[in-house]
Amino acid sequence: MNIKTLACSLIAALFVISCDSDTSTLGGSVTPSHDIVKISSDTCYATTRSIAVTEPLLMKTTVCTLGRYTDPVTSATFSSGYLTQLNCVEDFELPDSIYGIGDHNFPDWFIREVGDSKPYYANLRLYFSEFFGDSTNTVKIDIFPLTRMLDGNRRYYTDTDPEDYYDKNAQPIASALVSPLNFLESDSLRSVSGHYPSLTFRLPDSIAYAILHAYYTEEGRKWFTSSTNFMENLCKGFYVRCSQGDGAVFYIEKSVLEVNFKCIEYKNGNASYKSYMAEFTGSEEVLQVSCIDWKGLDGILEDNTHTWIKSPAGILTEITLPVDKMKKGGSSVLNSAKLIMSTVNTPAQAIKPSAPGILLLIRKEKTKEFFEGNNTIDGIESYIAQFDRSLGTYTYGNIAEMVERICNDRTEWLDKNGLSDNEAGRNAYEKANPDWNKALLVPVRSKKNTNSQVISYIVDTYMHQARFAGGTDGKQVNIYTVSSTR
Repeated sequence: MNIKTLACSLIAALFVISCDSDTSTLGGSVTPSHDIVKISSDTCYATTRSIAVTEPLLMKTTVCTLGRYTDPVTSATFSSGYLTQLNCVEDFELPDSIYGIGDHNFPDWFIREVGDSKPYYANLRLYFSEFFGDSTNTVKIDIFPLTRMLDGNRRYYTDTDPEDYYDKNAQPIASALVSPLNFLESDSLRSVSGHYPSLTFRLPDSIAYAILHAYYTEEGRKWFTSSTNFMENLCKGFYVRCSQGDGAVFYIEKSVLEVNFKCIEYKNGNASYKSYMAEFTGSEEVLQVSCIDWKGLDGILEDNTHTWIKSPAGILTEITLPVDKMKKGGSSVLNSAKLIMSTVNTPAQAIKPSAPGILLLIRKEKTKEFFEGNNTIDGIESYIAQFDRSLGTYTYGNIAEMVERICNDRTEWLDKNGLSDNEAGRNAYEKANPDWNKALLVPVRSKKNTNSQVISYIVDTYMHQARFAGGTDGKQVNIYTVSSTR
């Protein structure tokens, strides 16, 4: 019955019963039974399990993870280094002459100013604003030059092998014992507003010489016209790794190759002694890839009474959605489905990874496509939830569209393969698509534009962990549904 017909019937019915004060049956008298929509609420139960990240995640990140940490509760060990290229800015320029480079004759007064100090040298400085672990813990960091460029046309994942890009048999060109609390910096310096902590490594003088000398040759000057030319001919980049120590993980936001040199500056006809520095920075404009390694996760994976998140790229929680029960066998329209993931306290420890701030809920078979695509939430096959610290929960308010899409995909597959939507057809579909009703929880971080608007989500490479109620032998996870039927 359409709306116009229903309206006419209602007016007629009002005239007929206008003298009857009993209107308790009014609704039923004008609405046929097949037009009545019945709303029902129900609770369905999902099963969950912990899975290792065996299919690597895309490492599109601006923050690189560096360090080592052993979980005292599970004995799982995390270590990470990273590969970085360096950016040469457009219109790069150096002074007309630099002391120690070329055959330019510097006056005696300038040479006396230089004295015993080095005329040129290079540092690699790694900037970080956050870290995980004890601020006094010490780890050893090694620096290796890359022997092969990272490919700007290639996608890099969490299983990237650094040995493909540096000589593993060579000695590092620089090494140092470092801690988040840099003992070489004074307390007064650390307390200065805007202080940006960093780790500094003195590189061989030959690196500074090669860069500076090239600039003053006809061929070499061309190598500074773009980052690609610079990397191909002068510096392919660096591999930074943690080789010893434990309990400190740095979140490196920027890697800078500093080339320091001395020169004469002429101003108003007067010459003066100057020390300058040229910078080549690893940033979003060039590739930076974290190389992550987990060991000893088997004990966590065998915990069937709970599920876990171990970040970065260690363990994820997989959810098997009770699709047919949520859809009541296909006889109803699923209006809403609320999923709440509740965390469970882990054993006390002095320093413990925090729960992820944002968890992406995504269909398992769409995970790779999501991170390789535009990384935006569509509210159909991907959702996000913020961690509620007061309740210890992640709440996904309505995943009904995901369930509907899962059902539609199955229907299309059955039709395409000439199968009926019955038990035999559904069994065939599940055999061909074993992840058809599965979703993953993945820690992510948001990327924002200059207006602070979220433009995408990337894999979270920070240290996080969460333990959830659930597991194959544990408590089932509730999904609260509202359905409608005629």
